[in-house]
Amino acid sequence: MFSKSFKDYKPNTNFALITAATMIAMLILSTTVSAATPNFDMVGYATLEGGTTGGNGGKVVEVSNFAEFKQYAEDLETPYVIIVKGEINTGIKTFIDENGHVATSGIETTYGELVQVGNNKTIIGKGDKAFFNRVGLSIQNKHNIIIRNIKFTMSDVPISKTDENKVIAFRNGAEVILNDPDCIAISADSAITVWADKKKQASHNIWIDHCEFYNAYTSNKDRYDGLLDAKNNIYNATFSWNYFHNHHKASLIGNSNSDSLRHEITIHHNFYKDLDARTPMMRHTKIHLYNNYVLGQGTGNGPNVRYGSDDYFENNHYAGLSKAIFAGDDGVATIVGNYYEGCANFQNSGCNSKKMKISVNPGTTLTAKDTAWVTYDAEIKKGTFNPKNIYSYTADPVSDVKSQVTTYSGIGKIDISEYEKGIKIEPVLVSSSSVVPASSFSSKEEPAVESSSSVKEEPAVESSSSSVEEPASSNSEESLALIASGVEYEISPTTKVQIFSITGKLIRQGFFSDRIELKASLPQGSYLMRVQNKTTRFNIK
Repeated sequence: MFSKSFKDYKPNTNFALITAATMIAMLILSTTVSAATPNFDMVGYATLEGGTTGGNGGKVVEVSNFAEFKQYAEDLETPYVIIVKGEINTGIKTFIDENGHVATSGIETTYGELVQVGNNKTIIGKGDKAFFNRVGLSIQNKHNIIIRNIKFTMSDVPISKTDENKVIAFRNGAEVILNDPDCIAISADSAITVWADKKKQASHNIWIDHCEFYNAYTSNKDRYDGLLDAKNNIYNATFSWNYFHNHHKASLIGNSNSDSLRHEITIHHNFYKDLDARTPMMRHTKIHLYNNYVLGQGTGNGPNVRYGSDDYFENNHYAGLSKAIFAGDDGVATIVGNYYEGCANFQNSGCNSKKMKISVNPGTTLTAKDTAWVTYDAEIKKGTFNPKNIYSYTADPVSDVKSQVTTYSGIGKIDISEYEKGIKIEPVLVSSSSVVPASSFSSKEEPAVESSSSVKEEPAVESSSSSVEEPASSNSEESLALIASGVEYEISPTTKVQIFSITGKLIRQGFFSDRIELKASLPQGSYLMRVQNKTTRFNIK
């Protein structure tokens, strides 16, 4: 095959030069491609006032079912990085009719749920399969929350017949009416807080990034409410690189004209596709929208600036809409550097060749290409809000927005390895009624070992009372069974019980016979309980 032997071979210096040049070019090209990958770091409002860290510094737990997720997500204060693996649904099957009401036959589905997310939580999906199916998240008067890389839908969630489109859950053997079927609802209204103090209420420092939101099509536009709604005092929030699609009313920010508290959110690099309205709709807002791509089929609407709003639109791409940016109720905005691609360029059903309508600031100059596809619908008064006075950011050229957003928005686009490096624990399902009496205090700090719900032995923890001798368990009438986290222990009245803080500090100890109610002796929170040589976790709510 070769005409020369190895010893006859002489290097071709020209070829070597070509090869070197080619390799250098390839290296440069590789560097260029790498540099073109967007930076997915947190930007905007969520970086303010100490930033948004979520569960950073807390323990890492991987969950794969609803009960596990709910337990860690609803913990009031404890920092957790919750890695979601696969689909999360309630697992309680039922049927609904075509109106979404529970029936004896029809569309098979599962009961819905709304999880009340606590402070200091990171909820992040593993790979591209993390999916909250008919499980919505409620963030009410909470702060420091990160939600990334999760798919959400409320499609086919059962809704009530008596209350307007409220989620039906199944708890303790009975159906329960919950709230609106939003995928994520952020609010600061509370049934237990006096409204005179509402200025003290807020949900803040929240980052929702690289998620996907959608619902099944229905002729009832109110069937599923919003995909991502925010109302009543929301600030220091960023919504970035999310994919919203196939829904009627995507995102409401500001509940009504009377919802006059803060709504301060950065919305960037999101993909809104085939949505009828609210991308988003804004009242009493100071919102920065930049580098978003909003794509319709000729009938959908873009962002709606309403009462009390002063918003900033920068380098967004609007395409195939009935209306792009539009305004009402005396809302104001600054509109700079956006690109409008009208219906005539799509020729989709219902789009035909009509032009897209837009509201612009007085004196706005559009390119010839823009004016071929759009028509002025109205002029909107220019606002005074400018995000450059609040935080640092770099808006990408509007010519790059379509490609970037369609390529990198939604799930499966980020590396979560940094989140997996913390102290991992196994999920432990605990009932709030799993309480243990204790009698004495100790200032000595001890390490506490958290175990899974399996009955496996852990290294013993020595305490300052380790000299107390424990009698062996007996089968007499004095022997008691303590059940927590699915682990059963045979203990006597004199068996030693230790209670630790979640960080491992010994805060209670005594004998089981002390009978002091734990709920009365401990404040609300999460704790570790050690009996014999096993440790389990429990919550006081």
